[in-house]
Amino acid sequence: MKASLRWARAAAILLAASCLTYCTNSPFDNEIETEARTLAGEVQLNDLQDKRAGVYVWLEGLNLSTWTDVAGRFELELPRTLEAERVSGVYRLYFYVANYGVHSVEAVVQNGRFLYGQADVYTNGELKKPIRLFKILNVKLLVDPPSVPQNYLGGIDAQVTFQATLDTVTVIIPKSVGGLLGGLFFENAETGEIHIDIPDIGAHTRETIRVGAEPTSRRQIFQLNGANFRELFLTPGNYRVIPYFFIKQNELPEALLKSLGQDPQNLEPAPAYLKIPLRSNDAILQVF
Repeated sequence: MKASLRWARAAAILLAASCLTYCTNSPFDNEIETEARTLAGEVQLNDLQDKRAGVYVWLEGLNLSTWTDVAGRFELELPRTLEAERVSGVYRLYFYVANYGVHSVEAVVQNGRFLYGQADVYTNGELKKPIRLFKILNVKLLVDPPSVPQNYLGGIDAQVTFQATLDTVTVIIPKSVGGLLGGLFFENAETGEIHIDIPDIGAHTRETIRVGAEPTSRRQIFQLNGANFRELFLTPGNYRVIPYFFIKQNELPEALLKSLGQDPQNLEPAPAYLKIPLRSNDAILQVF
């Protein structure tokens, strides 16, 4: 029923827009028609003024995406192939940071071009309002000890602490065994090289945590140079340590995660996981 109503509404919008477009064009008007293939806007984070870059912007249905710049600005462009294919419809534009509430607006496309002045878009191709995302989950990372020699054989403790900002939030930890984290990523800050440490490669488990106002922590102990029979060999350098988990949001389309290289049905740790935007402190491990 909801799908039928949505398509009926989309058809009504397109019909009205078509009438507006064709009834206001004069055959004696020699002005060149604006191509209207770009959509622009601004994204704000409710608690951060200096970290607006890297918000994921994704157009559902057409699977087009871009990222915000340092000022929180974005511009999304329709490829010319859509014009040739005469693609039309009402599409939702999503704005995503994993630990912020997902937000979306509507944009109308007719014959491969945006219809400016329709839905949530001004006549100049700008969104009518800045998009404001609100944090739903605080994520704090810690590594102890934070600095070790390359031949260090002791255990290193990585801990992530979750705390909801308002309502309860569901966190999913794939491959979790015994209430521990199921994987850690190590990204070399200088080279971008990525290493993954998985305590139990064969585990097909997942832990689901309901996180409220009380802080909830999960940890993973790892060792370097195969000391615990896992293939984690880190050369000297500084490494961002990122725990492997997902934050569930009912409003988040599965196709959006797939566009970032994630398959919600196959939650095996892979480097593409680091494409998911998350706002937290950086936990740095220095190997010297």
